[in-house]
Amino acid sequence: MSKKGDRMVRSPEVDQAVGEAKQLLRDHGYDCNTTAEDLVRWFEADTPFDEGFGLDEVLKDRLILVHELVEIENVKEKGIALTRDVIVKNLENVDDAHMIATEIELSLAASMKDVEHLRDRLENIRMWSEDDTVTPENKEKYRRMHSETLEFLEGLEKRP
Repeated sequence: MSKKGDRMVRSPEVDQAVGEAKQLLRDHGYDCNTTAEDLVRWFEADTPFDEGFGLDEVLKDRLILVHELVEIENVKEKGIALTRDVIVKNLENVDDAHMIATEIELSLAASMKDVEHLRDRLENIRMWSEDDTVTPENKEKYRRMHSETLEFLEGLEKRP
């Protein structure tokens, strides 16, 4: 991913990854209209979170990319423009969109029996359930999601 001044420039790699992620979503019954341009804008936005990863890392993990596309889709559906300050000015709406994206990401991972991905996300889910920026309602959803994911993984491990 290259930058032009402060703006990232879309590349064929981004277009291809977004197309494949949207196809994965369609294959699982979720139509997503988020574009590669939307994704680039999202990653140009200011955020109060220390994510520790950027667009290049997201492009390497199709389920994380699916998560980002769904999150962006849900933000846009609320009529919120993808501006530089979209996240910092809309924390509660972004939190709700993030919750929905996490549910879809985990549902896809479970249907694909991607045990490694589910295990990798358990710590993130636990942290979100304790995050001060997350609404109490979503904290409870994350706690439930964490328990359900653990149960799902335990069920897979018990199978012969």
